[in-house]
Amino acid sequence: MNFKVFVSILLFCSIFVTISLFSEEDGRYTGPLPRSEKRILDGKSEFQKSGIFPLEWKLFYKGKQGDFVVFYDLNGDEIHYRYRRNKFDLDAEFFVKDLFPGNPYRVKGEWIGYYFYSIDERGKRSSLPTPKKLPAEPKEFVDKQSVPIFKLKEYIEVRTDDLLY
Repeated sequence: MNFKVFVSILLFCSIFVTISLFSEEDGRYTGPLPRSEKRILDGKSEFQKSGIFPLEWKLFYKGKQGDFVVFYDLNGDEIHYRYRRNKFDLDAEFFVKDLFPGNPYRVKGEWIGYYFYSIDERGKRSSLPTPKKLPAEPKEFVDKQSVPIFKLKEYIEVRTDDLLY
């Protein structure tokens, strides 16, 4: 193959990939999760109205923190999923070995509580969260700073239907 033909094909492919990645209206690539996907704040407002918090989410994987794997939505709000009983639970480590930071997943779990960052008498928010069990206090849980805690049941990687050449 001629070198000029190879370079022109390579240039065409890179332009095509760039256009397909930045196809949303504001020019930012958000991956296979659409902007219309339910956010954690939407789930909290749903809880405030109906008393039901969604058990299935499409979120990005952030990483491990102790006995939890942390996922976040497009706003950056987090949900913590307990995946192991203690640090010696090797089966649970094997269960989450395929999670990759930044990848989107459809995550299912059992809601078991939340972290609440209390406010002291001076109006300052505590830097250490207080773990709370269910039933959730609506005023505390709906707070923007509270973090839902789930027991991890299942996760499936969300893949895009777009073909990138």
